[in-house]
Amino acid sequence: MDWKKLQNIDRRIIYILLILATAIPMIKPLGIPISTSAQAEKFFNIMDAIPAGEKVLFSLDYAPSGAPDVHPSAMAVMRHLMDKGVGVVFIAFWDAGPMFGEQLIKSYEEQGFEYGVHFANLGYLPGGESAIKRFGEDVVGQVSRDFRNNPVSSLPIMQGIKDTRDFAAVIDFSAGNPGIQEWVRQVQGTLDINFLAACVTVSVPQTMPFVNAGQVKALLGGMRGAAEYETVMGKPGPSVAKMDAQSLGHLLIIAFIIVGNVAFFLDKKAK
Repeated sequence: MDWKKLQNIDRRIIYILLILATAIPMIKPLGIPISTSAQAEKFFNIMDAIPAGEKVLFSLDYAPSGAPDVHPSAMAVMRHLMDKGVGVVFIAFWDAGPMFGEQLIKSYEEQGFEYGVHFANLGYLPGGESAIKRFGEDVVGQVSRDFRNNPVSSLPIMQGIKDTRDFAAVIDFSAGNPGIQEWVRQVQGTLDINFLAACVTVSVPQTMPFVNAGQVKALLGGMRGAAEYETVMGKPGPSVAKMDAQSLGHLLIIAFIIVGNVAFFLDKKAK
C-alpha cells in the first residue's frame, strides 16, 4: 500500500469534509449527549424560581468579537424568561450592547410580545465602572430615555424600578472589562443584589473566585454554558447544534492526525 498518499491527502478534500462535518449538525443537530455542570443547573433553578410578572436586568457587555461565545447564553436565558412571563430589561456598558439587545428582542416582537411591557432596551451608558455604580444605585436617574427614544417613565415594565435591587435578578453577559468584576465591586457588594453572570470561556478562571465567594450566584461559561442551559431547560437550541458541529469538527481533525501519523510510521517501517 502506498502510505505516502495518506500522508499527503489533498487539502481540498480535508476542507470539504471539515465543512460538511460542521455544516450538517447546524442544519440537523445530531444530539450528541452533553453533560451539564452544577453551575448551569443552579443558574437554571434560580431563573426558574422567579415568578411571572417579575423583571430581570441583562447587562450586555460584549462586542461582536466576543458575541459568538457569550450571546448564545443571553439567547437561552431570554427564551426561558419569556416562556415564564418574566420581563427583561437591557442595559449596556459596551457601545455594541444595545445592538445585541435589539437582536434578542426582534424575534419576540414578531411573535406578538410587546416592547415596553415584556422587555425594554435602555441603551448604552458610557463611563465604565463609575457608570455601573451610578446605574446600580439609581436606574431611573441615569437613564431618562431608552434606546428607541421612549421616555423610560412611560414604559410599563419600568414601573416600580428605582435601583437594581428592584429586579428579581441582574445578569451580566460579559466579554471583558467593564463587566463582572465592576458589577461585583460597585453594585453587588454594596446593594447585595441577586447577581449572576455569563462570560466568554477565557474569562471563566478569573470569574470563579467571585462564584466561590457567593458574590456571583451562578455562572455560564462560553457557548458550552449556553448549550448546557438549553439542555437543562429541556429545549435544545442553536447552542446545542453548535456544540455538535464543534465536536464533530474536532473529531474529524483528530482522525486526520491519527491517519497521518499511522501512515508515516507504517511507511517508515516498510522502507
